[in-house]
Amino acid sequence: MIAERLRSALRRGEFLPGARLVQEKIASDLAVSRIPLREALHMLAAEGLVVNKPNRGMVVAELGRDEVDELFDLRLQLEPSLADEIVRGCRPRDVDALRDLAEQIHDKGADAAARAALNYQFHSRIYELSERRLTVRFIDQLLHLVEPYSRQWVRSGRDLDRIDEEHRHMVAALREGDAMALARVIVDHIVGARDHVLAAL
Repeated sequence: MIAERLRSALRRGEFLPGARLVQEKIASDLAVSRIPLREALHMLAAEGLVVNKPNRGMVVAELGRDEVDELFDLRLQLEPSLADEIVRGCRPRDVDALRDLAEQIHDKGADAAARAALNYQFHSRIYELSERRLTVRFIDQLLHLVEPYSRQWVRSGRDLDRIDEEHRHMVAALREGDAMALARVIVDHIVGARDHVLAAL
């Protein structure tokens, strides 16, 4: 529970890359004791979200350009490959829920925090339809790692209409049961995000 609360805080940008995690303050803010907090931080360290640095303690992972590029390469290997299973597992009510999320994301404009939370829900819900639990768990980790860098791009307000349109295309592909179209849009979506995030770096 503590680890998930910290993951959410990292995704929301409450702790920026390179920031030191002061355990006393976090324990107080979360109203938890230090021992389970330390265990949660070690879980996040195993996931690559935080790093234990000598003389500094736990800090939020700070990735270089090549590492961010590698994250997107991993996403390209994993996410489009789920398209067939996603389409098979998708029901009309799932399409409706994803359509509503896509429109909510659009309505948030360049509000990076609000978009980030909804965008995470949108992509998580799509990939969970595949019922490939191990793959989805790795994708979830990648989404958490890349989020601080994606947020910088969203704040710039550049090309957000393209993102929103691609979300709508994903929904349309699911409504039509077209796995090939879904895979193509996922690839375009990841490549576009990669190019913008790397340019922002």
